[in-house]
Amino acid sequence: MPGLPISCSTNTPGAGANCGVNGSDDCCSTLPVPGGTFNRLNLPSLPATVSDFYLDKYMVTVGRFRQYIERTGGPTQANPPPVGAGAHPKIPNSGWDPSWNSKLTADTNGLKTALVCEQWDWPSWSNAPGAEEKKPIVCATWYELFAFCAWDGGRLPTQAEINYVSAGGNQQRIYPWGGASVEDIELDDASWCCQGDGTVAGDCKTGYPSLYPCSPSDLTDVGKFPKGAGRWGHMDLAGNAYKATRDGSEIYQLLVPCNDCSRLDNNSISRFMHGGSFLAAGYKQTTDFQASYRSDDRRYYVTAMCARDL
Repeated sequence: MPGLPISCSTNTPGAGANCGVNGSDDCCSTLPVPGGTFNRLNLPSLPATVSDFYLDKYMVTVGRFRQYIERTGGPTQANPPPVGAGAHPKIPNSGWDPSWNSKLTADTNGLKTALVCEQWDWPSWSNAPGAEEKKPIVCATWYELFAFCAWDGGRLPTQAEINYVSAGGNQQRIYPWGGASVEDIELDDASWCCQGDGTVAGDCKTGYPSLYPCSPSDLTDVGKFPKGAGRWGHMDLAGNAYKATRDGSEIYQLLVPCNDCSRLDNNSISRFMHGGSFLAAGYKQTTDFQASYRSDDRRYYVTAMCARDL
């Protein structure tokens, strides 16, 4: 079995049997992914092979991240992850690098203040449990997301792994649910183009309308779009929030050849993310769209899904 998550052991909102479309699924459910070979970004020039692994069914929720902070103080300079934590078993030196400790906030109070994300004013975090415990944790840095997955018995997936799951492996899907073209995305597939709260902003499948009303309510609880599930049952692979990966993106190209590969680039200032978000246009939700962000940025549209190993 994989390193089973511990963040749901208290059965609190967003960290227990209360997620998904019916509000009764395990927020920490983790699903097997059979390994195989596929083309990253649907390009024959970018083949990759990944081994069997597990990927959490849902993105990391506020409630699960809260458990990390309440039980340990969270990832801080005073309480950094152990050296090597969160490593991919087939990729040497892929675990926590102690040089990253300085990228963490000094202490728990500093972490909580930072998660409020005042520069954007669109956090999902609140310093006391509230109505958004089942939403993805956003405004956490890449380092904090890495640390959470390591503490919770897992790791960040590689770019190849999350792309493999989203594309349905060798099915090479355009969207996680399928589709014949970039046009094949609807309101009930995912939270995208500021339509997660049910208000229709306009047709932005291939581009943005001139005006569209985005709000924090467009970031939805995890697992609210079962029609958009991937081949192996994973939710929100497209939309809601981008999913951070292990791979550095300072060199903006993917490794070739790739057999359980990851561009480590431990000192990289940026990381690949995958899967689109609640405010991105339709074409950015496709499995062949590539994006990145700064490792120390707090983005209100980036979260993570944790991978686990057999």
